[in-house]
Amino acid sequence: MNVPSDAALGALGALGSACTWAVTSLLVRSLSPLLNSVSVNAIRSTVGGTVLLGWVAASGGIGGLADVSGAGFALLVVSIILAIGVGDTIFFESVRSLGLARAMTVSMTYPLLSALLAAAVLGEPLTLPLLAGSALTLGGLVLIVAARDEALRATGQLWPGVRAATVASVAWAISVVALKVPLAEMDAITAQAIRLPMAGLLLWATPWAWNAGSRVRSGGRAALAIVVALSLLTAVSSVMFVAGVKYAGVAMTTVLSSTAPMFAIPLGMIFLGERLTPAAVLGTITAVAGIAVMQL
Repeated sequence: MNVPSDAALGALGALGSACTWAVTSLLVRSLSPLLNSVSVNAIRSTVGGTVLLGWVAASGGIGGLADVSGAGFALLVVSIILAIGVGDTIFFESVRSLGLARAMTVSMTYPLLSALLAAAVLGEPLTLPLLAGSALTLGGLVLIVAARDEALRATGQLWPGVRAATVASVAWAISVVALKVPLAEMDAITAQAIRLPMAGLLLWATPWAWNAGSRVRSGGRAALAIVVALSLLTAVSSVMFVAGVKYAGVAMTTVLSSTAPMFAIPLGMIFLGERLTPAAVLGTITAVAGIAVMQL
């Protein structure tokens, strides 16, 4: 039996993170009447991080945490602040304005930004497929944003949502490049066992998360079940993404993880009743095709 290469395993992890990210976004959207974005992130990071810390402790990996260099730890801090503290939180706010599929597609600019940063900082090459795919992706985004959506325009939510998704994209791009260096010192589970609890502590320090516990209790068993599922999914998804960065590289992982809109579109239509215009659907297809071209 042929054993998959590290790159293949990394690619599978990136695709898995795309699927789980789409489901995560759906669960967060379902909690939006009860919890704000900071509260959701604080809870899922804390519980998910606790699960991973328990796994590391049970598998005898606690000693490896002490082997992380000061520079590696500092870059982990930077990556988690940008990824969850800034990127995820602002992205979930954009979902409130734009809807799941559109917000996720606008944020797909982050593979291009990551590739450019990786080329400048890590020496990863810029290729013709990358440039051509980037043009297709941006063209798709123009179609999506230009698609008529009178409800969004009438409420003034369209462009604030687009700006929020773009800020999230920039934060994610910087975060994933910062993450690449410390991953040379640790495995994916150990990295996330450090990152997620730190994110939780950061978010609990803000006043927007202080009433999260009482809000969850007020939502009853249904809300608690969603929070538990979201937290466990966060742990699994984050490990798959970090494994992708470690074994498949920044460019490959960010591209594959950005196929999440292909999972988000049917989820949003089935569970949230979202409807996309033909132009928005065409834009989504074009943007995802651009991402595929980037990997030729």
